Amino acid sequence: MPYLFVGAGQAGSSIVDEVFAHKNMGQIATPLIFNSTIRDLQKLKNVDRDNWYGVAEGAGLVPGTTDGFEEQVTGGFGRNPVRANEVMEDNRSVLQNTIRDELTESIKSEDDEDDSPTQTAETNVPFAFVFCGLGGGTGCGITPHLIEAVDDYTNGTCKTIAVCVLPNTQGPVGQSDEEESASPSRQAWNARYGIDRIEDVADGIILVDNERLSYHEAAEGQFTDLNEYVASSIVDLVSGTVLERIDRSEYDVDPPIIDIQDIVTSLSFGLGGEQSETGYASMGRSVQMTKSLSGYLLPFIGGKSVDASALSHLAELKQTVEGADTQDARKAIGLLRAPSNYVADTDYQIDTSKLRSFLTARCDEVNLGATLTKRNLVSFTTLFTYRREDLDRLDELESLATEYERESEAVVS
Repeated sequence: MPYLFVGAGQAGSSIVDEVFAHKNMGQIATPLIFNSTIRDLQKLKNVDRDNWYGVAEGAGLVPGTTDGFEEQVTGGFGRNPVRANEVMEDNRSVLQNTIRDELTESIKSEDDEDDSPTQTAETNVPFAFVFCGLGGGTGCGITPHLIEAVDDYTNGTCKTIAVCVLPNTQGPVGQSDEEESASPSRQAWNARYGIDRIEDVADGIILVDNERLSYHEAAEGQFTDLNEYVASSIVDLVSGTVLERIDRSEYDVDPPIIDIQDIVTSLSFGLGGEQSETGYASMGRSVQMTKSLSGYLLPFIGGKSVDASALSHLAELKQTVEGADTQDARKAIGLLRAPSNYVADTDYQIDTSKLRSFLTARCDEVNLGATLTKRNLVSFTTLFTYRREDLDRLDELESLATEYERESEAVVS
């Protein structure tokens, strides 16, 4: 499996579950879910119990197949990431063994007897995505430990991208279960606590901001829509022609390729290793159908042209970080996913020079690629990468976190 997808806490688990709703994703990636509340785990539809792990104060790490799992994994951490961190610290060796067990494959050659011992082989995991929410306790507290455990298993060769969900700090509108009843300043303190530790161990961070929903009616469906949007964006970035089993040699086009290493490179600054600085990215995705209704009813008619400028500007409007100004970005990556006749020299060819101009107008270091799809749609997915100090939203969270510390000190005194 070239990819590992790990969900931490309620928000992270939900997004990973949406990722594996995409057809054939299980053929190129392994899912693992770590959560502290059975209610959240039971909502998952696409990741089996075999891939669940409960995190409990008394029992530590509990495999999802354990008898009495529901009784051991119940209450969460009360939005206290420090306590979640302590529990994972106490279970560090158990976590390392868990990752090793999950990623070690059992193999048996055709010549082996039925009763011969099964051989094992360590799985090569060059890339991992770890998803978490930063407003509650579980995701904030355990995510750095998950990243470190994967790093230990691969002897430091795995590149890990953290996808972190920022809390809505505009009050009760649009809140998720994890954020309910927690003050905006407390959620901000949790987010800062998580970010400070995650940036030390992740190779790059993609931010998703629940504040993008603060102007919507409070409804669980809004969070479901955001999770689906994030999952589809990630799938587009990592799957490419692999997931659809497209043989590029069958097409008379050879679009430039963006691979996962390009994405990792776009999410950091510096020379790599200890000299590398973790970047923070906002993600955007736009989609346009390539057929009208008549085209679905009658093949070979009803094709629609795609405006590259409209595609790129819609992706900019749908950035995942509230208030992010793409003009402040230091790096950008764009991936066009389209049917072959929208990449080849045909009447429907998309003007990719406009997509590149859109990116280069915002920063100097850009990478544009294209991949083929059999679907009747075109998507354009972007990552704009910033240094931490470039994002006003992170400054706002820092201020609110400091306010929480002052409030807490006042109460204690």
